[in-house]
Amino acid sequence: MGEKSNSSERWLTAHHDPLASLYTFGSCMALADLHGDGDSKLIIADLGTGAYNMKLKVYKGTNLIASCTSCGCGIWELHLHLQKLKAILQTLEVNPTEFDAWNQARDELLDVSMLYEILDSLRQEVGECGLTTRSQRFLMCHDHASQLTFLEQHKGFLLKRQTVVTCFSTLKKSHAEDDAISCLVLGTESANIFILDPEAFTILNSVSGVNMTSDQPGRGARGLEESHNCDFV
Repeated sequence: MGEKSNSSERWLTAHHDPLASLYTFGSCMALADLHGDGDSKLIIADLGTGAYNMKLKVYKGTNLIASCTSCGCGIWELHLHLQKLKAILQTLEVNPTEFDAWNQARDELLDVSMLYEILDSLRQEVGECGLTTRSQRFLMCHDHASQLTFLEQHKGFLLKRQTVVTCFSTLKKSHAEDDAISCLVLGTESANIFILDPEAFTILNSVSGVNMTSDQPGRGARGLEESHNCDFV
């Protein structure tokens, strides 16, 4: 009994909110001193329904003090509980075969079944990330009726290929001190890594076609700098 009592004294009683209704994972939570006052806030990426209503939430204790909507291709700055768009990643080049297929389908030179067959073959060639979001969603329609409906709804819009930020880290810009200025390092769904200036939010350096699983795992942003000679000072 004495051992159990001593063991329990090592733990602190935490506040909890059973009605927070958060859908998230451990890797989507972090503590950060947002205002440089030594008071860390809990930052949580709330996945919402898993497809919609995704938000970045900031807590002080169990009190929600800020909530920001997400933007997959945008970089937002959270300051004094307000969000400000700082940068948007550039659009990527659309695969010529994909572009021509959608144009021919728009002009009724291709039927919906042939469009699906071309895009499915292209997916096997270039991978899911090599296609636009429109094509990815079209390939999720497995019956003729839903494919036709999707085509009619989207064929009149310009085809764009926009990348999505999937992970990020920081990298010291000039000095290694804890309070030194850090650059934002972004990893995207299209296997690109961008290093952004912390003030102007312009791209200082980038690496394309990075296979993060082939390098030594866990090396993080510092390992990226050493492996690819990212000189941006």
